[in-house]
Amino acid sequence: MALATQFITLNINLGEVQSDLVTAIEAALAEQGEPLRWAITQVNSATQTATVEAVVTTHSNA
Repeated sequence: MALATQFITLNINLGEVQSDLVTAIEAALAEQGEPLRWAITQVNSATQTATVEAVVTTHSNA
């Protein structure tokens, strides 16, 4: 079993965040894999969304 890294981009709806923003981002990233690093790269106040770019690792059967 090998590890694969992926660069992903997520849009987080800030209006739907019920708890701490960091907790919400980490939960969304955990659905994609194990986050190595992430950053909020853009916030759109008109649509109340935040763009998060991250590098995550996943297990692959290569």
